[in-house]
Amino acid sequence: MAILIYCSACKRYFSRKKVKANDSQCLKCGLSLARSRKFWVNVKLPDGERVTEVVEGTLTFAKNIEAKIKTDISKRKHFKVGPAPLIDEIWKKYLKWAKKNKKSWYDDKNRWELHVKPIVKEKKMDAITRSHVRRILEKMEDKGRADATRKHVYALVRRVFNWAIENDFYYGKVPTEKIKPPKVQNEVTECLTTPELDKLTVALEKWPNRLAALLVKFALYTGLRQDECMGLEWIDVDTERGFFRLLDPKGKPTNLPLSQCALEVIRQAENIKPNPDCRWIFPNKKGGRRVNFFHIWSRIRKYAKIRKEFRFHDLRHTFATYLASSGEVDLYTLQKLLNHQDPKMTQRYAHLLDEALMRGANVADKVFNGSKDRDEEPVS
Repeated sequence: MAILIYCSACKRYFSRKKVKANDSQCLKCGLSLARSRKFWVNVKLPDGERVTEVVEGTLTFAKNIEAKIKTDISKRKHFKVGPAPLIDEIWKKYLKWAKKNKKSWYDDKNRWELHVKPIVKEKKMDAITRSHVRRILEKMEDKGRADATRKHVYALVRRVFNWAIENDFYYGKVPTEKIKPPKVQNEVTECLTTPELDKLTVALEKWPNRLAALLVKFALYTGLRQDECMGLEWIDVDTERGFFRLLDPKGKPTNLPLSQCALEVIRQAENIKPNPDCRWIFPNKKGGRRVNFFHIWSRIRKYAKIRKEFRFHDLRHTFATYLASSGEVDLYTLQKLLNHQDPKMTQRYAHLLDEALMRGANVADKVFNGSKDRDEEPVS
């Protein structure tokens, strides 16, 4: 916190302590600053940002302004009072934070801009009520959005408000209070049947947008999330060793193996780059990063005659289900391949491993029961 004194000749501000030590003269031009009537008040906020104000008058007046700013900060911090900020301003700050701390920040960005922003833009946070949240969810339902997507949006609104409160940007109510989130059965994992898998494979071979088709194939062969596929860069892939790299929001890498099918998709994508300098493996037609795949996937799914409720994310469940059902992949390996940070997320596939083990045990029944039917001399 500081009050700086102004030199009208140099048009610069100087610390009052330094100026006083130099007999109230400008440190650059020597002009007397004893009668300066312009001051720069600079107060640092708890979040690291600063409130600055240029005032004209006496030093006493500048000190009063500084004291008022400090009092306002204290009221906001300790008594939770103060003007509510615009939701657009808070969203920009939240997104800046999310880019550094959340792996799914791009999903947050898309959901906010597509579903939330049209309803709440240019509103102050205390003017956003439960009716606005209901309207957001109702419009999504009218458009046929899945319950899981609506729940994600509901959680995003709540998270942004709570984040603003935790960081002393806002002290009002959270508009999601007393609104029940859409119910989603998290344990339900849609999986392509073998006939559906065959139909999807045929459809992808015929699909005219080859990069889009390859993106779907890559998701199926690796179990990657949609945004992870869209954000994959050539620098992340090592085709010689057969590995690719995923980065978390803090830049920590995770190296995962590429199957032969996935490697073939990478080679095909390299042959149809939109331009030689394109950094994305599955870019849009202009060579930029894809930001949305919803409509393309809807068209592919419809063309392949796959049930409407099957989401792109269910390709990830399909990958996991077939691997778990094979009996050749243990739960720990599956967790690593899916890049699950929490083992509980992988636990939903445990029953498939049990089924595979049971099939293995049944083989023993066939072996030993078969031996009883054979007419052999007992071994003495």
